[in-house]
Amino acid sequence: VKMSQLSLHTDLVSRISHCRELNSIFFYAPLGGKCHLEGTLSTEHSGLPLVIWHSEMPVILNGFLGEGTLVLACLPALRWRDLLSSLSRNLYYLRQVKILIELEGYRDYILVRQVLEFCHSQDMINVNVIFNDFAITKELYSFEAFPMFKMMNHSFAWNSQVSSLYPDKMSDLRGGQIRTMPDYSEPNTIFYEDKQGNRQIIGYLWDIMEAYARKHNARLHVVNKYADGRTLNLIELLDMGRSGVVDVAASIQPISLAPHDRYREISYPVDVTSWCTMLPVERDLDVSELLSRVMPYRTFGFMILLWICYGVLRGRWRQHQRVQQIGWLVLATMLSSNYLGRLLTYLAYPSSVPPIDSLADLIESPVRIFSLRAEYSALEFTKRTKYSAAFRLTYKASDLIAKRNSLNTSFGYTVTNTKWKLFEEQQKHSTRPLFRYSRSQDLCFYEMIPFGFVVPENSAHRATIHHFSLQLRESGLFDLWVSRGFSYMVRAGKMHFADLREPYRANTLNITDLRNVFVVFGVGVVVSVTLFVFELIVNWIKLWLGF
Repeated sequence: VKMSQLSLHTDLVSRISHCRELNSIFFYAPLGGKCHLEGTLSTEHSGLPLVIWHSEMPVILNGFLGEGTLVLACLPALRWRDLLSSLSRNLYYLRQVKILIELEGYRDYILVRQVLEFCHSQDMINVNVIFNDFAITKELYSFEAFPMFKMMNHSFAWNSQVSSLYPDKMSDLRGGQIRTMPDYSEPNTIFYEDKQGNRQIIGYLWDIMEAYARKHNARLHVVNKYADGRTLNLIELLDMGRSGVVDVAASIQPISLAPHDRYREISYPVDVTSWCTMLPVERDLDVSELLSRVMPYRTFGFMILLWICYGVLRGRWRQHQRVQQIGWLVLATMLSSNYLGRLLTYLAYPSSVPPIDSLADLIESPVRIFSLRAEYSALEFTKRTKYSAAFRLTYKASDLIAKRNSLNTSFGYTVTNTKWKLFEEQQKHSTRPLFRYSRSQDLCFYEMIPFGFVVPENSAHRATIHHFSLQLRESGLFDLWVSRGFSYMVRAGKMHFADLREPYRANTLNITDLRNVFVVFGVGVVVSVTLFVFELIVNWIKLWLGF
């Protein structure tokens, strides 16, 4: 039985709208006119919400519609480019929706090719085009987007499936290129020359990009492979994505720190991390300080209190001289044992100076946080004004990277806990760590920051990289590749297996070590001599006055 024109269009739209991924329909006919797709709106369309737009005024659909939208568009043959450009603006952030376009008139291969090439240039890759004579020809026109544009046409039949009308073109890129740009922020992506003089890129983000390319049968094309040796910042990468230079940048950037109007240029979070401070491990107390702590002030106070009590009660204890002597022997034994025990403990396991747990403590210490001015500007205003003295700033990222990678203990550094794993692994080869990662509230400037890939707003890779990121986390591959950061840095010659801490050397005691002991002894001698002189003076005065 030959289907009527309307019933064939209805069948086409009905089959597409019954796809489980769809949740709404947008009908776009700015000029009205004869359009068979409009006749399908009054028929069954799976009860999906319907939006009808008969205007050339743009409307940003992403505010109330999602990626599961079917777009039905009726375009004239003369003004198709202007109206299709308007539709493209309407589909900002939604370029991967399924689109069915009906062109006015009969088959025109030149026209349909121009329309499809324009859709390809706008990253609208899920497009099918029909003409007014579709009921007669039953032909739909689409295109292969990868590895390059190729127009295709196929016939609509009773057994046609939605998967054949709108195949997942991103699942197989057919050997096409994925243009990428590493930011060379070590250890995310590392640029180096191997022993043969070949320039190579490694790093856990590069592992992710290579896995993404393999999974989708593509090959990576590095836009800035021979970089000038500097790290690219967030704004530079966002600008590269907006200008269409890259498809997916090999760089993860903080979504919350991106400009408010550009956060959509970063993908779904790949990593969620905190931005805290790595500080030099507090130094051990030297011998003179240890000897000062062996006999704390409380012990001295207790001894003075006993001496005062003894002086007050001395006359009353004459009949208990034996008990008094035993008491002094017990007290002397306890004090000497306590002193010896504390001394041996301090010498075997030296204590360190009090830890830095706040910016206020940092200001009182000789340590300062070495940071980039751009990162410093991203901190809270109150911290920047109140604790500005705790920072030492530079414009050059290379200076920061050189000091941080060499574990220069003259400064502290702000790092994410993902990057901290690199330095933690490096210090495992030392007898004692040089740095610790402070998670105190005052020294953690941002908690739980989402990081995502830099992806152009309307890139065909946006949804695909989203699903791939989830699979990375679920499989544990992300954590595995992050844990290889130190070995990658060693391979690139950026770090080395070495004991970075100076070995402990036992030295004999010298005058400097005993200076506090001599000070205490000197103070005691001065006090004793002063009291003795005072007693002599009192005695002379009494003799002179004849008492």
